[in-house]
Amino acid sequence: MQAIRLSTFRELLAQGHELDCYCRACRRWAHTNLAQLVRRGLGDRAIRHCQPRCRKCGEVGEWQVRPPMPTFHGATWMQ
Repeated sequence: MQAIRLSTFRELLAQGHELDCYCRACRRWAHTNLAQLVRRGLGDRAIRHCQPRCRKCGEVGEWQVRPPMPTFHGATWMQ
């Protein structure tokens, strides 16, 4: 089995993963638009070197990587 790299915004997008942020200060979740980050030229940035900042309170947040979820089409599951 081949290892999957998920260290940059582009790699997350290519593998179908999602990236969300959580702010402990105001207990708020936010979804990160990976496609938009890649279009803006940030696709090759390492996630571990980027800190999300809450738009509401300005505190540093935490990343949460979410795996691709299968979708239901009719009577079968698609991935």
